[in-house]
Amino acid sequence: MELTPSPVGAKQVGMPITAIAAATTILANAMKALDSLREQAKGSKDTALKENISKLYDSLLDLKAAVVRVEEENSQLRQKAAGAKPEPEVRQVGAVNYYYVGEKGPYCQPCYDDKHKLVMLTPPQDWNNGIRRKCEVCEKFFYEKPMDFAPGFAVIR
Repeated sequence: MELTPSPVGAKQVGMPITAIAAATTILANAMKALDSLREQAKGSKDTALKENISKLYDSLLDLKAAVVRVEEENSQLRQKAAGAKPEPEVRQVGAVNYYYVGEKGPYCQPCYDDKHKLVMLTPPQDWNNGIRRKCEVCEKFFYEKPMDFAPGFAVIR
């Protein structure tokens, strides 16, 4: 059996062939050919031929076992990937960066960077005409809008 690539732009009929499915098909065809060769060799008195067929059988069975292991590993990786949580992304809010997972957040950037823990920050608080949030775990403050240090009263002399 000879495999040739599909012409460019050709439509694929049926389900797509994965590398594992292709390897399984090739392996099944090789096993059929080897079975046929073994049947033909039964009447032969050539022991070297029979020994080579036996070695080829062993190699194909090893290959078949390897394909099965790869299929199992592939299935486990797909299950793991399907259950994986989305990675947090950094977004700048005002003067600071926060982590968000989709629309959920903001999360503390130092806690995630240091310990890979998503810690939700407090709601925004007005503070000296600025806006800040606090991480209750690492106790850090994040100023989305810097504080106004201008005096709130006038000094008359």
